[in-house]
Amino acid sequence: MTGKSKTPHTGKRTTSFDVARAAGVSRSLVSAVINGTPGIGVSSETREKVLQAIKDLNYQVDAQARAMKTGLSRCVAAFGDMTNPLFLQLLEGMQKACAERGHHVLISGQSADDEDRGAMLDLYRQRRIDGIVTLDDTGYESADWIARVREAGAPYVSVEGYAGTGGVTSVLVDYRRSIRDALDYMGGSAERYPIYLEAYHAEPGKNWAERDRLEAYEEWCGEKGLKPIVHRFGAYDEAWMDRFLGGLASERGRLPPLLINWSVSAVLIYRAAWRRGIRIGEELALMAGDNTNRSNACMTPTLGSVEIPYAEMGEEAVRLLLDPSARAGGTAADKHWLRAAIVPGDSAPRGSGG
Repeated sequence: MTGKSKTPHTGKRTTSFDVARAAGVSRSLVSAVINGTPGIGVSSETREKVLQAIKDLNYQVDAQARAMKTGLSRCVAAFGDMTNPLFLQLLEGMQKACAERGHHVLISGQSADDEDRGAMLDLYRQRRIDGIVTLDDTGYESADWIARVREAGAPYVSVEGYAGTGGVTSVLVDYRRSIRDALDYMGGSAERYPIYLEAYHAEPGKNWAERDRLEAYEEWCGEKGLKPIVHRFGAYDEAWMDRFLGGLASERGRLPPLLINWSVSAVLIYRAAWRRGIRIGEELALMAGDNTNRSNACMTPTLGSVEIPYAEMGEEAVRLLLDPSARAGGTAADKHWLRAAIVPGDSAPRGSGG
């Protein structure tokens, strides 16, 4: 290796020979540990010795020289909207998976015109990154971007995008299963079962994820001989929510339970319920189909929800980029589906839908 640094207290430049001597191993094995060279078995004990020697000697690898020699930069690009809390969760998982593999994460923020994607391909051609992970809208299907990725030959994984495009590696959530899990958790009977609320931004049913959620609710009701009850509203339309909850409260009998697709819009239910003196978790059972801002546990009462595993999706994306064992015949399988988990909350105790 050509990387050098000054040995503590001496001013002498440290080389990989110094690291090998301190760890009691060969220089080639030091190189294998640093570069993750395939085909060279390194025990965990030996690896720890080498890493400790690198730390003790303050040895710094010449990243540019290593990239020229190995073709690897040990860096993965992550592209997404920095204002989106889901992107931060994705980065959490990517950082964990990269650290385990001796890689770093380069963050590329999304611009309004989306042109920053091209800059990542330039970085790949310059051997400054080894692959690209993007967090996309669930409806993202840009044929132009994929054509550019393939032309550059860059390893690429989309998180949430390209669900309907074959030949593009995507990490996706099984939203259909997540809603069924939430409904099974809440339960229901012919006399009382969850109403489904679909919040939306531009228009209802815009993407496959929301269509899958709605269809799962309809299928679940159909299997139990129940009539689906669905209401759609603008994600931040507080006046609509106040009218809706007021209408429910005016009916006789117990309030029907509610399952809402987005936790950010569940806040509107909390506010409307507070204004009308309705106690969530006691008089009104409520559950959300996601936990976007990770704030559910801070709500009063705590909001039961489905946990969309964005951190795990980041880990899976890195694995698909960097681990040869994750690829079949040199290319990763198209779609990798992850299952969400139920996070209990006081707003909807188990069986509260019946």
